[in-house]
Amino acid sequence: MPTVRCANSEFPINQLESSSRTPMMPVILAIPFAGCHVFENLPSSLAVGANAQKYWFSFGDSYTQTGFVTNGTLPAVGNALGNPPYPGWTATGGQNWVDYVTTVDNTSLVLTYNLAYGGATISADLVTPYEPTVLSLTDQVNQFLTNYASKPSTTPWNSRDTLFSVWIGINDIGNSYYLSGDRDAFSDTLLDAYFALVQQLVNTGARNFLFVNVPPIDRSPLMLAQSDWSQTTEKSVIEGFNTKLTARTASLKANHSDVTTWIWDSNAAFTAILDDPTSYGFEDATTFGDAPNIFWGNNYHPSSYAHAYFGPDVAKVLGGFL
Repeated sequence: MPTVRCANSEFPINQLESSSRTPMMPVILAIPFAGCHVFENLPSSLAVGANAQKYWFSFGDSYTQTGFVTNGTLPAVGNALGNPPYPGWTATGGQNWVDYVTTVDNTSLVLTYNLAYGGATISADLVTPYEPTVLSLTDQVNQFLTNYASKPSTTPWNSRDTLFSVWIGINDIGNSYYLSGDRDAFSDTLLDAYFALVQQLVNTGARNFLFVNVPPIDRSPLMLAQSDWSQTTEKSVIEGFNTKLTARTASLKANHSDVTTWIWDSNAAFTAILDDPTSYGFEDATTFGDAPNIFWGNNYHPSSYAHAYFGPDVAKVLGGFL
C-alpha cells in the first residue's frame, strides 16, 4: 500500500526564527507548508518486526535538528522522538530525514534522541558558530556523556541495538572555506576533533555508527548568489573533507573490529536530484520556497519534500539495522 507523507505542521514564528538560521545566511523564516508525497511500500515503525526496539542518538546541525532537549519528554512508544511535538523544530518547518527514518523508513520501533543543534560546528574553538549559544558537536557529545552514557533506566540502550549518527561539517566549511591558509590541512584538524569525539562515544559502548558526508552546499541558492570563486573553492574544500571522512571512517573500523560503520553519501544523493530535478518531481535546482515541487525549503536548507527522498536512502544504507 502506498505511504503518503505530508509536511503540514506549524510552529510559532519565534521558534522557527531561532532554529532555522545558518551561518553565512540572512534570517529567513521557515514557513510551514502543506502538501504530500506518495511513496510505495515504505515500512512503518508501527509494524515492529523481528528487530524490535532500537535506540538512536543523532548528532549534527540544522540539516538534522528537531529541537530535542535533554530535560524534556523522552522518546517512548507512541512518541518516538520525545520532545518537541512531531516533527519538531526543523530548518524548514516540516519533517526532515531523522523524522522519516524514525517513523517510516525502518523495520523497528526506533526511539530517537536527536541532539543535533542548528548552526553547529564540530568545535566552537575551531570554527566559531553564528552565535555563542549554539551547541557544537563537542557540546552535543558532552550532553550524551552527561545524560545517557551510563545507560540510565529511563534510556536503557545497549551496544548491540543502538545507532549513533553524525552529520556535521556543513557550517565548519561554510564558515571557513574562504579563509587563508591550507584548507586541506584544516580539514584534518577538524576531523581530528570530530573523531576524538567519536572515540569518546566508543568508550561508552557505542558500536554502530552512521556517518554522513557534506552535501554540495556550493549549489545552494545562497551560494549561487556568490562569486564563481566562492562556489568553486567551497566545492573543492567539501570534496577534500569528504574524502578524508571516508578514510577516517575506515580507520575507525580498522582500529575497532567490533565497530560497524555506514556512510550515507549525502553529496551523491543531493547531486543526483540537483542534476535532474524534474525526474524527482522538483521544478528546478535553484528555486527555494514552500511548494511541494521545490527542492530547497529556503536558501540554504532542503525542503521537507527533499528530505522525504533522503529517509529511504539512509534506510537502504543501513540495510535494515533500524
